[in-house]
Amino acid sequence: MEIKSLLVLSLIWALVDSCTTPLGETSQCVSLYDCPALLSAFEHRPLPSSVISFLKRSSCGFEGYVPRVCCGPLPTQDEEQPTQRPWSSTTESNNNDVDPVEDEDSYPAPRDQCGVDTNGDRIYGGQFTDLDEFPWMALLGYKTASGRITYQCGGVLVNRRYVLTAAHCVTGAIEQQLGTLVTVRLGEYDTQTEVDCSDGVCADPPQNIPVAAAYPHSGYSEKNKNRRDDIGLVRLARRARYSYYVQPICLVGNGRISDGSDVYVAGWGKTLNGKSSPVKLKLSLPTFNKNQCAQKYRTLGAELIEKQICAGGSFAEDACRGDSGGPLMRKRPEGIWESIGIVSFGYGCGREGWPGVYTSVAAYNDWIKSKLSATNV
Repeated sequence: MEIKSLLVLSLIWALVDSCTTPLGETSQCVSLYDCPALLSAFEHRPLPSSVISFLKRSSCGFEGYVPRVCCGPLPTQDEEQPTQRPWSSTTESNNNDVDPVEDEDSYPAPRDQCGVDTNGDRIYGGQFTDLDEFPWMALLGYKTASGRITYQCGGVLVNRRYVLTAAHCVTGAIEQQLGTLVTVRLGEYDTQTEVDCSDGVCADPPQNIPVAAAYPHSGYSEKNKNRRDDIGLVRLARRARYSYYVQPICLVGNGRISDGSDVYVAGWGKTLNGKSSPVKLKLSLPTFNKNQCAQKYRTLGAELIEKQICAGGSFAEDACRGDSGGPLMRKRPEGIWESIGIVSFGYGCGREGWPGVYTSVAAYNDWIKSKLSATNV
């Protein structure tokens, strides 16, 4: 009887895990890392938009926070060239092209005009975002000694004029190691292509806007192991143009976020294969008990404070280098997205049992609002 029961169970599991690939073949739904055929796609750069689309269509759920795929071969040839959405050309302006100050630049975007993900329906263990997902994401560009622009930090747009990021992305070692922060890129998806396309639709070109000024929190110091007050604002020389692919995110109000809540990080940081992703990725994480998190980091000499949040803690699932300054986000029941944290630091990347540490946005709402108001006088 036991043998028969085991056979029945194995047949049930086989049926449950069976799936159909985008090419119409019957296969099994497995962890992405157990599917060499699809995992091999990440060895090639740049990733064609047709391959990105194929990988997304192969998704069949999650194993914990690791994406599962309907395992099968990649298509032998690219899909048809998608039709491009009409757009107006966006050119890089010089630093003399400065927009006049508007009243609304002094405040975060109103609650009825922010956090709307226009999606129609260094991230470890992450999955591809859709082309128009998280339209508030920003890339911070630094001018190196050789004169080239390198993008090494992230942030979020909070109104047409300002990007919220980490203090360590706008002051200190990053300036010595990389160069001066000179530009912010909005509306980016795939850094390999000038025009991003997915599933038959092409986005507007990214908006590259010069930086007018950067404001790290006055309490931030690289000498502090706990990176307290790791928050900053970047003022744009020109006001961002809102579009289907560029929108502001809401700032979280006051209130406690319970342990184990589902939150998200997004960015272009280091992936599981050790390389920076050219395509915007996202990852769902649970918030981590603050007291337990503080105890862990105390062993490293970092005394966490009330103004910090912990999230993650599972192997290979974390924000990592290159995602610094990017957002920790949550989706409200009514569908509005809020920025609740800023990627600050961690103990390695995706290390089991070690959550990442994020600057709490709620704890600095007053600072953000006062800074926006003061710098627009």
